[in-house]
Amino acid sequence: MDVQNAIQQPIEVLLKEIEFENQIRQLLNETQIYFDYNVVNINESDQLPMFRLDLITINREHNHKFLFHSVTGASKVLLLKEMLRYIEEYNRQQETYQIEWTHLKDLSKMQDSWFRGNDIFDVLNKFYYGKEKSQFKIFKIKLMPVS
Repeated sequence: MDVQNAIQQPIEVLLKEIEFENQIRQLLNETQIYFDYNVVNINESDQLPMFRLDLITINREHNHKFLFHSVTGASKVLLLKEMLRYIEEYNRQQETYQIEWTHLKDLSKMQDSWFRGNDIFDVLNKFYYGKEKSQFKIFKIKLMPVS
């Protein structure tokens, strides 16, 4: 199956993608984010490919990246719309957790990271996204009170 790259896309589609990415950046304020797009199924049938957007946050203080949220859909525009909807709703629907952790390369440096998630397992998946679990030690996970 042939998946089009950006140069093959109509300019209107590219501009809409840029607009949605900018809206997401504005909603997340000063957070450093990366849009990681992946094709998740291409097969020989006539089925259209599905795409996944993993929105990654990057913490400059301790140089680690975490998963903010993942969505799957038939196009980048649909992925971005779904991510926008998620961001606009997630503060009302999810709990806030604080994780105290350290990387095993520097056990003397304790880190605090904050996550929003449906439950502790959701938060741990976001913490460990793309990481080797054995390289990190979590000391405490605390559910924060609703403010």
